Amino acid sequence: MKIMPYSLPRNRSIEMMSTTISTNLNCNMSCRHCYIQPELLRVKEYVDEATYRRCVEVIIESFHLDESVSYLHLDVLGGEATLMPFEFWERNLPWTLDKISELNAAGIQTEFTFCSNLMWRDERYLDLLRAHRHHPAMDIAISFEGPESGRFGRNMAIFPKFLQRIEALGDCNMLNLVLIMGQGVIDLGPQYIIDTFVRRGITDVTCDMIFPWGSGKAYFEQHQPLYSDVAKFIADLTDLGKPYGLTVDHLDDMKKSLRTLSRSQNTLNDAYEYHWDQRGYLSLNPNQTGTEAVRPVVGLHATDANAALKIVWGNNTELDNKLSYEHDFCRDCKYLQACNSGWYPHKGMEPQVVRKYMEPSGQGFSCPGFYELWEREAKSSFDPIGVTRYGDERRARKAKRQVRAATTCDRMREADYSDDYEGFFEAVKAKPKVEVFDGLLFGLSPRQRLWFYDRLGIAVSFAGGVASFTDAASIIAHSIAGNYHTVEVELDEVARFASSQPGHSLVGYLRDALGVVQQWAMAPIELREGYARHGQSGLEISFKYEDLLIWMLRFAERLADHAVIVPTADVRLTPASYDYMQRIKASAYRVTRILQGSK
Repeated sequence: MKIMPYSLPRNRSIEMMSTTISTNLNCNMSCRHCYIQPELLRVKEYVDEATYRRCVEVIIESFHLDESVSYLHLDVLGGEATLMPFEFWERNLPWTLDKISELNAAGIQTEFTFCSNLMWRDERYLDLLRAHRHHPAMDIAISFEGPESGRFGRNMAIFPKFLQRIEALGDCNMLNLVLIMGQGVIDLGPQYIIDTFVRRGITDVTCDMIFPWGSGKAYFEQHQPLYSDVAKFIADLTDLGKPYGLTVDHLDDMKKSLRTLSRSQNTLNDAYEYHWDQRGYLSLNPNQTGTEAVRPVVGLHATDANAALKIVWGNNTELDNKLSYEHDFCRDCKYLQACNSGWYPHKGMEPQVVRKYMEPSGQGFSCPGFYELWEREAKSSFDPIGVTRYGDERRARKAKRQVRAATTCDRMREADYSDDYEGFFEAVKAKPKVEVFDGLLFGLSPRQRLWFYDRLGIAVSFAGGVASFTDAASIIAHSIAGNYHTVEVELDEVARFASSQPGHSLVGYLRDALGVVQQWAMAPIELREGYARHGQSGLEISFKYEDLLIWMLRFAERLADHAVIVPTADVRLTPASYDYMQRIKASAYRVTRILQGSK
């Protein structure tokens, strides 16, 4: 990351496992925007059936291991997936769809996408896709970029064939056009998309930003538009598409997310985005290949022992990037909980590069998360009571997991396995209580490792106390903000940290939250709109800091007894903030009751 962790005590909600399998990397096109390194597009290696099926099985196994994810998505792609021998997909497409159907029948929301450029050489592929096009979980995804990408040849020579094949697919459960949002698409305009694609049967549109990797790195530098121009395109396309029943995924997903501030899935900020290549090896991001690939510290093949468990472990580095870092302009944003700093591939860019594409173009503030689109949809879809209700369900699940984890009698120390990688995973399978030490274990930091234990429902303790850990501030912030689903930092360690680092920004939030909890019931109320802010941290007394305020409602008396945090300012509320505190008082009580009921 090019940005530093700020230890911001705000909840992040990402609950989806997105996975991809590349059956091959070679392609019959040479698009300038492609994230695959160009030399790999000519490598003629193809996955074998046993490896492919094992990859699918391990995906399902890893999903079942992580109790905190509730959605599963599987993409198959290339290169170009239809360059596989036809007989491979003739057998394995129905086999895969059967697996997806079994998961959905079991109540697990699961989706499947077959990605293709439609330039198949074997005409039997049309009949195969048509045979399965009405499967309720089947999504056929095709991408489109502006003419500057070179995808359709000189003067767009093969574009007519592309359109003919869209029409030939006919009515589908979901025929998804993935727009690569370069300047060329912006210049064509949303009406072009309606006239050219929607009227030919496209039912869904996804708008992807340019990936700054592979061939796409140079393309990004030349053709990346302003974020505000992309946002306007998405909004206009949504409005133009309404008479046709078109779903534009970005706005549709935002609308759903705003009811609860739960995950928004169109920014590659999912809890998992891992990828199996054509040889059966794991990488943690499907959009970085070759020398740019993000691989687990210890390599993993689908046939390795404890492969599913090692996926959850290996994913820690990417998950930590998504949950521990944000752009500085995101920290006070009301939509951070769902947006999570927007388009993930741009999160690792130099801040000045990101700012370059945030320059105003007459549309007001914009960013990699498209703030103006959140504002647009919030007018009709934001439900603050729904946010608290959803948060209460999440907090109740965590409390129950803590109760369950506390019943284990088994114990293990990480330090005992520092030289025994395979033995470590065998020991973890028993779900013992784990003592974490402050140092690297198999290449991962304590903060990264905690996501692994947390998602398996394993309780932890900290050797020497977490307050002494290098990443203490971030770990404590995640605990207070409800970003862990099992792991909890003890109050005494929070007080110890506050005593040792009284000037830390996190302690400022704790100080102001304590003041709010101590004074809100009798605080003067200013008759004005909106939520009140309090203290030097600028703490907004609202859903933004819901988990922090609920945590403080539970522990204020005990924390005050430590006398290490002393509020310094008088609290003044607005009617909205007073009503909000009244509501979450009951939320804090519910969590306490679950935990006390286990004793």
